[in-house]
Amino acid sequence: MSESKTPVFVCPEDQQAFAKVYEHADTASQLIAEHGTPPFPNTFALMYAYAAKSDNKVVVAVDEMLERGALCQYEIDEVYNLHLRPTDDHAKRENIGREVEQQLSSILDLVGTSMENSDQFEVALTEIERDLSDSSSSAALSSAVARLMSESRRMTDQSRRLSDGLMASMKQIERLQHELEAVRNESMRDPLTSIYNRRAFDLRVAAEVEAANKQGSSLCLVMADLDHFKRVNDNFGHRVGDEILKIFASIVTNNIKGKDLVARYGGEEFAIILPATGLQQATQLIDRIREQMSQRKLVLKGTKTPIGAITASFGIAQHQPGLAISGLIEQADQRLYLAKSNGRNRVQSDDLASNAA
Repeated sequence: MSESKTPVFVCPEDQQAFAKVYEHADTASQLIAEHGTPPFPNTFALMYAYAAKSDNKVVVAVDEMLERGALCQYEIDEVYNLHLRPTDDHAKRENIGREVEQQLSSILDLVGTSMENSDQFEVALTEIERDLSDSSSSAALSSAVARLMSESRRMTDQSRRLSDGLMASMKQIERLQHELEAVRNESMRDPLTSIYNRRAFDLRVAAEVEAANKQGSSLCLVMADLDHFKRVNDNFGHRVGDEILKIFASIVTNNIKGKDLVARYGGEEFAIILPATGLQQATQLIDRIREQMSQRKLVLKGTKTPIGAITASFGIAQHQPGLAISGLIEQADQRLYLAKSNGRNRVQSDDLASNAA
């Protein structure tokens, strides 16, 4: 029977580092076991990051899940994808950056060549001027004029090449700008529903709160959550759950307009930003969305088995002057909790509540 080998550490610092690694791995394993969550690689990676406290956003997200008393695999995957999943955005940006550098280098080369040609043309003009002043014969005059014409044609050709080269480089840079914008936009989208993601929400809500504070304009924030969504996943599978998320995202998107924004906040939770919208107007809009979702007849593809009514609950908060972003989100979350507690399929605002029809 072979004996297990004891790790050999080069120095005490290495030994301490490895001990920390084992400690974090053990904590992650205990969390997974305590909550009966399958130890998929994504799950372990997330729990390890939580145990190591290597990412504050991961710690906050996992704490929120633990406060609810369960580690839902769906939410685990969402948090992992949002904060830990490797993306190719950075590589794409680096490639675009290198191409921009190449185009700028080409432009500098063109400008350098143009300056050199300009200097040569100036020297030629000086020589022609000297030749004309030193000689009065018709032959010398003809020779000087011929050289002047030749130098002018050469300079015209060089100018045309410079113009064409600059135009080509500008077109390439414009193309790269579009590609960079596409990469940026892609990084702000939820890959499943194609609506905005949490990152985009964080940026936008900060901008809208700042604008509301400066301008004194109306602003409402809505937090929405699909009712009994875990039951749907358990009974029909995650693929059906994904389709329902897409349907809900589509319903919201079709009802909002202008500067309104809907984002997938995490799992089955969504956030809706409604700038220049008062509380009553926001409540009417969201109640229409709630009703459209609750009346949607959903069946399984192929078997046509009824899934049943899928409803959503909503919490609305209206921004008040000086209110921090965290306070606005907390108020909307509290209203959402009230909507859930009061029977679900509800819209709960600061002073208005709409029940299911």
